[in-house]
Amino acid sequence: MLSASEPTFTLRLHGAGGAFSRRYGTTCAELHLPDRTRWLIDCGRQAPDQLHAAGVSWHDITGQIVTHVHGDHTYGLEDFAFSRFFYDVDGVASIRSGGPRIQLVCHDAVREEVWESLAPSLRYTPDRPPGRGTLDTYFEPIAASATVAPLGNAWDHAQTFVSGQLSVVMRETMHVPGKPSTSVEIALAPEGRRIAWWSGDSTVDAALLTVLEPRTSVFFHDCTFIDYPGQVHGAFQELEQLPEVVRNKMVLMHHEDDLEQHRARAEALGFRVALPGDAFDLLRGTRISS
Repeated sequence: MLSASEPTFTLRLHGAGGAFSRRYGTTCAELHLPDRTRWLIDCGRQAPDQLHAAGVSWHDITGQIVTHVHGDHTYGLEDFAFSRFFYDVDGVASIRSGGPRIQLVCHDAVREEVWESLAPSLRYTPDRPPGRGTLDTYFEPIAASATVAPLGNAWDHAQTFVSGQLSVVMRETMHVPGKPSTSVEIALAPEGRRIAWWSGDSTVDAALLTVLEPRTSVFFHDCTFIDYPGQVHGAFQELEQLPEVVRNKMVLMHHEDDLEQHRARAEALGFRVALPGDAFDLLRGTRISS
């Protein structure tokens, strides 16, 4: 766990591997803010065990940020919701007995898919008529405070969310065509003048990354070393073509279990490689522990 003496904008990766990783775990990162709130970015199928191993309780977490709905990013949410709904832990009351719901930040189009995936289990609660549970039973969805108009898809291109000292822009990315999926721009200074950037799952948008670079302290980008037709992730063959100034700020995550076959080449180009347990000072863009 991160101590109170460590930097106030920090991020720890509980899982750093891709969808089929067994060595590096599925996606779940923990964001600590100056107001001492703690947020998860995505919550993959291995997240319950990852958090337990790190000594983190679901009741330690203020809220959940979701980039998109795939199992390696959301299959831990049922465990999160039921644990908070039924159990009182360390002075935090269960939702069922009046405790705080889990704050939820995700693009409106993603939120619809979150509930589609969770509804078959979460709609049933013992103290309600059958089938009456809703997303709001477990989560407190945060409404967008600003939007950017659609660009080709039916949903907003970007939405801004603010809760306490959390301020993020969820911007649509190209992942699986036609599927709502977003990156996360984490504001480290007022009005996003300084940000940390998290790709979620995305193909490489060199133009966007280059535009964001001057105000970005660190980029976390999903990476695959496998080149295949219909690419839906950050292909290393494209990442290595990015400008040096972008590469030097980039941490590669969501990689496959054959990482060590490619790591030396990636690091020679200026990339850093994320492993489970790595933590970063977002203001400085530096690794603070491993």
